[in-house]
Amino acid sequence: MTTNFTLKSTVLIGLMTITLSFGSFQNTASAQINYKSQALYIYVFIKNIHWPQTVSNGHFVIGVFGNSPIYDELQTMASLKKTATGQTIVVKKLNSVEEIDDNVHLLYVTSSKSRDIKKIAEKLEGAPTLVVAERDGLAKKGASINFVVMENDTLKFEVNTAEMQAHNLQISDELLKRGYIVR
Repeated sequence: MTTNFTLKSTVLIGLMTITLSFGSFQNTASAQINYKSQALYIYVFIKNIHWPQTVSNGHFVIGVFGNSPIYDELQTMASLKKTATGQTIVVKKLNSVEEIDDNVHLLYVTSSKSRDIKKIAEKLEGAPTLVVAERDGLAKKGASINFVVMENDTLKFEVNTAEMQAHNLQISDELLKRGYIVR
């Protein structure tokens, strides 16, 4: 089930597309991933996905599971006083599956921790947590959204709509059009 979001979100997605089309990306076989672009995408995801009203109190928590430069990029975003669903964004580093709980609104699973995706999916079953991953195939194994780098070195994302529904998250039609739907 999708929900229409504001014109502001549509403009934000358009700007993201323009910005990312000028960025340089390297294939996942290469050593570098453009984490600034991933952080921008994550902010756009936050603005274009609706969480249940029951989790709109307190901080909006982004958890980073594993070691990755994305943590620093997300910290920078949070330091700019960006908000999510009217909440202050807080970024936490998580080192084990046991540290992950349903108080995390968005969980970024690093490539080095991708082998734990099934345990994470079991632990967060039914929780209103958006699971974002960065390794091929993870959208079919428990991630709601998965980053992929295309042959032309363009960063794109896959969306598992069944996972979104299972976590009671609603994605905007505009954002859904920008991603690849997987089942």
